[in-house]
Amino acid sequence: MRVLLTCLPLYSHLVPAVIPAARALGRAGHQVAVATAPAMAGELGRAGIEHLPLPNVIDLARFLTDPAYTNLPGMPGAVTEAGGHRSAAAEPSVSRARSDPGEGVRAYAGPLARIFAEDLLDAAPRWQPDVIVRECNEFGGYLAAERLGLPQAVLDISPFSARNLPAVRDILNAQRAGLGLDTVDTPGRPDRTLLAALVPQQWYPDDIRLPSARSYRLDDTGPGAIALDPAFANLPDDRPLVLAGLGTVALQAIPEAPKLLELLVAALGELPCTGVVALGPGFDPADWTGPRPGNVRLTSFAPQPQLLHSADLFLSHGGFGGVREALRAGTPMAVLPLFGDQQDNADRVAELGLGTRLDPAVVDATSLAEACARLLDDPAPRHRAASMSRRMLACPGTEALAEDIAALA
Repeated sequence: MRVLLTCLPLYSHLVPAVIPAARALGRAGHQVAVATAPAMAGELGRAGIEHLPLPNVIDLARFLTDPAYTNLPGMPGAVTEAGGHRSAAAEPSVSRARSDPGEGVRAYAGPLARIFAEDLLDAAPRWQPDVIVRECNEFGGYLAAERLGLPQAVLDISPFSARNLPAVRDILNAQRAGLGLDTVDTPGRPDRTLLAALVPQQWYPDDIRLPSARSYRLDDTGPGAIALDPAFANLPDDRPLVLAGLGTVALQAIPEAPKLLELLVAALGELPCTGVVALGPGFDPADWTGPRPGNVRLTSFAPQPQLLHSADLFLSHGGFGGVREALRAGTPMAVLPLFGDQQDNADRVAELGLGTRLDPAVVDATSLAEACARLLDDPAPRHRAASMSRRMLACPGTEALAEDIAALA
């Protein structure tokens, strides 16, 4: 069977979720490729996964600067009603995202989905997929599968993005019409196909649970997926370990993110802990001009999944990839949501007693340190996180995911 996976050109979507799924399908004997922007060729090459490059799909840097996308409501740099560009000082993008988390997804479902679908339809006769598996924020794969009449599955890398589907109903139906397809009531929602959840169903509130969902344990046995970098092996063992970072997208997309990163470092400096803070890929810690507490190690990239298994607390912006890894490790969380589904992720962490939600617009280093200290001193969040970890580890693994995807064809 030939399985084509589709993914937005984002490291945080591709590497932690789509690549492990692709490897599982390959181990099961299927021909597998990932269709995404040419900019992701390096990551796919390192993973040993065939890349189907879509020549007109842009990378993240252009997505954040091209007027075709930035002029959409909710995107950084969008044009105001008066015709001028918003500035971060006049109206912080964090506040815009918080006011309407569904706005940004319109860019994914609009011009980016159209270009993605057109490139996929051009490539399909050559690659001849039997099944298309898309990550939930990538809608071009949905449109192409509908146009080609192919079975499809959804890799649910962002569960709360389902709440944004009503906001893109008309946009997706317009795309369907452009491809000669009928309009439907709930475009993009996987009611009648496999929704591959990457966390236990207990994570999902009732309003986003679907009968088509099945949870899987997303193991990755690829190169570098298990061993911990020896540089982190000898961290101090006489105090709690707190891992912190803002992922790979926020530092490019949100103007306030660098200042928030400084706040995280300063707060950890006030805690009796060992802190490890990921500054972001390509950022040399030698160039860091913010605070440098003696108990905090600064690094450009932290092996997050591995370190979380020995961490006592995870301090982040609430991106679902990091939340999922903390759930698996049984690590409590302190979440400062910035945009998109991070608001809902932070709320769910608090609702389930897995940690706390904090407002990045009002917190300072002292109040953040105090909130982290309370979590470190309270055994209840760790007990609940451990319970969620057990549920996650009891889910069927990637071999079952491969079997269920194969069954679609």
